[in-house]
Amino acid sequence: MRKLFYNFPLTDHHGWGVYGSNLLLQGYKSKLFKPIPIQWPPSFLYPVDPITLRILKENEASWGHGLLAEDGDFMLSAFGNEVIRQAVNRRMVEIGITFFEQNPLPIDENEKFKDFDAIITGSSWNQKVLSDAGIKSELVIQGVDTELFRPQVKHYLSDRFVVFSGGKLEYRKGQDILLKAFSIFAKKRKEALLITAWRSPWEKNIAMSVNQSGVCQPLENEIDFSKSLADWIQNNGVSKDQFINLESISNRLMPEIFREVDIAVFPNRCEGGTNLVAMEALSSGLICAISSNTGHLDIIKKNNCLPLITQSQVKIVDRTQGWGESSVDEILATLESVYENRDILNRDVIRKSVSDLSWRNSIGNLLSTLAQY
Repeated sequence: MRKLFYNFPLTDHHGWGVYGSNLLLQGYKSKLFKPIPIQWPPSFLYPVDPITLRILKENEASWGHGLLAEDGDFMLSAFGNEVIRQAVNRRMVEIGITFFEQNPLPIDENEKFKDFDAIITGSSWNQKVLSDAGIKSELVIQGVDTELFRPQVKHYLSDRFVVFSGGKLEYRKGQDILLKAFSIFAKKRKEALLITAWRSPWEKNIAMSVNQSGVCQPLENEIDFSKSLADWIQNNGVSKDQFINLESISNRLMPEIFREVDIAVFPNRCEGGTNLVAMEALSSGLICAISSNTGHLDIIKKNNCLPLITQSQVKIVDRTQGWGESSVDEILATLESVYENRDILNRDVIRKSVSDLSWRNSIGNLLSTLAQY
């Protein structure tokens, strides 16, 4: 049994944290590796169940007097646009796992990939970008909790047409494009309701980038960021009774939101991975409008979503080859289509499209891939 140390966190409120949690919990009984997170303690917004808590405590207890690495153990280092290698003091097998958005990569970053024994990428697009740069990598698609995220019937908002937008607020995620389209749609459809899940630990640093596009009236960075979001939406023509902004929310509570949704819109300009929130929406059987670019292409299947086909070139930000600018008009037309026909897609087909991408399968694939090195 080899030890697999990894440097991403265990949380329930952002992507790397959900990945880190599942690596420990799904890899708990692996015969290939013992996963050991080096960031501790976990940080969960929602209380964990007693079984999970026991596994976490057993993991912590197994550390003894410290995290003792030996020659031949594995270190899995997570990073995005900037290649960062976790410091080690043993002859470990060093693996990099990356979801990045830059294309092409800076030359100095390309060189850093050579410091690893292997590279894991989170999308076919990332893998191709690396291949074009002469860097070999292994593809492992992240997972989705297919048991937690499942189709449900609306409880409270059956009288509203609910549009969902999720992901940390930033230029790359394209929430400005959706807001512009929704503001037009909502003026005609008074029962329209926008639910957003845009909060993130990094919002003060990245949210203002949404102003780069000029698509919407600008977001103002106020001390109270909740007020910033509410003001931004209203300043773009949406009345206060037509939106709900969620605060930071546990991954485990998202199904309670998704059950009320009629359509989830993901007009992202770029996804280095496959967009965990979109995968969770698909697993919930939701009708999704998904931009046809970058990492999204791995989850767009026949009749499983409404792909946003119009993808003009993004020119505002550097190193954006392969990114796409979704069309406000196409999103508006898509909203109208779903409003007129709530069964425009078969929800069983939607859910089935990600049924093989469970966290159990994803982590199993990751560990099997690592075992080759």
